[in-house]
Amino acid sequence: MQLFSVDQQRSQALEAHAACFTSFKVSGSDTPSTLISFATKSISGGQLTSKLHVIELGAQPGKPGFTKKQADLFFPPDFADDFPVSMQISQKYSLIYVITKLGLLFVYDLETATAVYRNRISPDPVFITTDSPATGGFYAINRRGQVLLATVNEATIVPFVSGQLNNLELAVNLAKRGNLPGAENLVVQRFHELFSQMKYKEAAELAAESPQGILRTPDTVAKFQSVPVQPGQTPPLLQYFGTLLTKGKLNAFESLELSRLVVNQNKKNLLENWLAEDKLECSEELGDLVKTVDNDMALKIYIKARATPKVVAAFAERREFDKILVTQSRLGILLIICFYYKQY
Repeated sequence: MQLFSVDQQRSQALEAHAACFTSFKVSGSDTPSTLISFATKSISGGQLTSKLHVIELGAQPGKPGFTKKQADLFFPPDFADDFPVSMQISQKYSLIYVITKLGLLFVYDLETATAVYRNRISPDPVFITTDSPATGGFYAINRRGQVLLATVNEATIVPFVSGQLNNLELAVNLAKRGNLPGAENLVVQRFHELFSQMKYKEAAELAAESPQGILRTPDTVAKFQSVPVQPGQTPPLLQYFGTLLTKGKLNAFESLELSRLVVNQNKKNLLENWLAEDKLECSEELGDLVKTVDNDMALKIYIKARATPKVVAAFAERREFDKILVTQSRLGILLIICFYYKQY
């Protein structure tokens, strides 16, 4: 296989039967790294060896990089003459799928190159595969002309890795990356361990990425609130909210609690930015809070939250009755107008 670098205008020969490119965000890095994974089968020292390699391309000095990984591909005795013919990488689960000519499937974790699973998926030779982004798996066509779809069983993979493979760390990582069930107790246990060790940043990251949001609860917020603030250090609660904001959108309770902090500090410009970026989940309670400092912003929140009575009341207070009609027609509710017209 020949690997060519456009930036460096040079090529490099790699001994490989199958390869695949992907992007992967290394912990601590703001931008994804470009990785290449390739599988080899060659004679080394008089012995036939099969390897899986994962390396980073174009690593930038001074930035967190991906540490190259290598693992063995173990072929059963009956498949001694078999070799990889294709490779796919699941962006959904960060798993590497290595498919061989005789229909074997090897599954490896992308980040650690840890072996996860091996099985035969086709009794006939496989000659081509392609990615299936929607399922997180891949399609394959064998010599018989069958089109096969292989993907992860979301309900069982995490318990399998934690139980059969006894790899708790990998089980938690898979659950976080794929938002998979089966690691709830492990994630909660790990969160409490990090908290007891005062590793609040790591605990915040775990909570933010917890599968199916099991740690995105009022109890977690209360736990961070209970930590004494050390002079000169960012309060753990703000670390937590900051981590959540980098990962995506806050839920209703988190939005309310963070907004309460911001309102108390008279930094409503932050609220404007977060609302513009759709980082907050709007609710009637959030609108009530914001109304104490900014009526216009509160009205926007009421509208997004579909808090109809509060929207009508806000327009009535502003004597903008024409907008009440427009708002109510959009929401399909007209009866409430009469009540406010009687008041004015």
